[in-house]
Amino acid sequence: MTLDLLTEIYSSFEPFQPPSKEAYVDCQEVRGGWEVVRELGRKITRSNKPTCQLYSGHRGVGKSTELLRLKEYLEQQKYFVVYFAADDEDIEPQDAEYADILFACTRHLVEAIKLQNHNPLLDWLKNRGESLRDLALTELSFEGLNLEGQVAQFGKITANLRANPDKRRELRQKINANTPSLVEALNDFIKEAEKSLSTACRGIVMIADNLDRIAETKEEGTPSNYDEIYLNRSEILRGLACHVIYTVPIAMVYSGRATQLEDNYEKTNILPMVMVKNPDGTVNSNGLGKLREIISRRLEAIDPRLTQTMDGSVAGLDLPAVFDSSDTLNHLCIMSGGHARNLMQMIRIAVNWTDELPISAEAVQRAIAETRETYLNAIQEHQWEILADVYCKKQANNNEQFLRLLLTRCLLEYRYYDKGRLKRWYNVHPLIEEIEQFQTAVTKIRQLPS
Repeated sequence: MTLDLLTEIYSSFEPFQPPSKEAYVDCQEVRGGWEVVRELGRKITRSNKPTCQLYSGHRGVGKSTELLRLKEYLEQQKYFVVYFAADDEDIEPQDAEYADILFACTRHLVEAIKLQNHNPLLDWLKNRGESLRDLALTELSFEGLNLEGQVAQFGKITANLRANPDKRRELRQKINANTPSLVEALNDFIKEAEKSLSTACRGIVMIADNLDRIAETKEEGTPSNYDEIYLNRSEILRGLACHVIYTVPIAMVYSGRATQLEDNYEKTNILPMVMVKNPDGTVNSNGLGKLREIISRRLEAIDPRLTQTMDGSVAGLDLPAVFDSSDTLNHLCIMSGGHARNLMQMIRIAVNWTDELPISAEAVQRAIAETRETYLNAIQEHQWEILADVYCKKQANNNEQFLRLLLTRCLLEYRYYDKGRLKRWYNVHPLIEEIEQFQTAVTKIRQLPS
């Protein structure tokens, strides 16, 4: 029984998959009031023209979970939503440029909305079939194919391109040369698609998720791929005749390019961390409660009685407690720093250190120690003093060193409202606090004359 249960618990805390709808926990009160419908949805529902929004946040903080919730809301509001995770089938995150994103949008639109008569995107592909034939690494053919078969030609190209860098570069060159005609075909397709949808449909929304996983690349003398995608090609990304949400790497937002992004797209929406501690170092009971609820919802999906065992109690002779005490569970939550993926990862490590339930304080401590090693490896010698300074002040200078530590999640940003004013503050990740080099740096900072 325990072994089967441990397997189910381990599987339910998959750190790279959004939770089921039933396991969703609304954390807006401990995220500075951030709520996806208000932040992203209302710009769509209250606009008479197509909108283009950028959305960001740290990896693993829960962005995809919120986007899927937004998708459900917009569908309830009678929008046709095309959502796709770009790194699943379309782009190679270590080598991505704007042409890859444009073609991914094209593929998902044409696959989601099957136009029976005039299809501008199929026409665009047919007219360039000869030049694109070699890129598919297989026969591109439209003769005798039904609509499904013709649409599948887009997928045939993208599937092969992900595994072939040379062909990927060739496709980019061809799309770059044909960008105006492709954007025109895309917009013609969107207009035709809106005519074909229900008269009750309020419009098309396209959500391109996981673009924030794209790695930044740069060759000497040329703009980086980040600059090329989001700044130099902003007119193209904004130029689609439907509502669009693009995820954007947080390194773009926390950089000197932030004002350019805002000039081109308006303000980028950032999903904050769950605030599990207050600026004075005390535990934020609401934030801790939300993290416990996240765990509880996932356990409830396995067996509702498991939620009765989270404080070390026993729900029945056939069902052991999940954690050996409430303190063990709380310690695990606090050490995540309010970062959802860290929490999931540490639970799975703790489960691997468990042969029989309950999960012990020792197993949790093992999980914390293993995860701490990742952060220790990420910190360079000269950065300990910066971390210690932020820890003591709960604020930081917006310089390159600070931004680098923020991007690696060694520093975490939190938000809350105080008397109607939004407050931002920073702290080191809790996993770092017990590292000897950090404690030494804190001691030195505190010994300096005030």
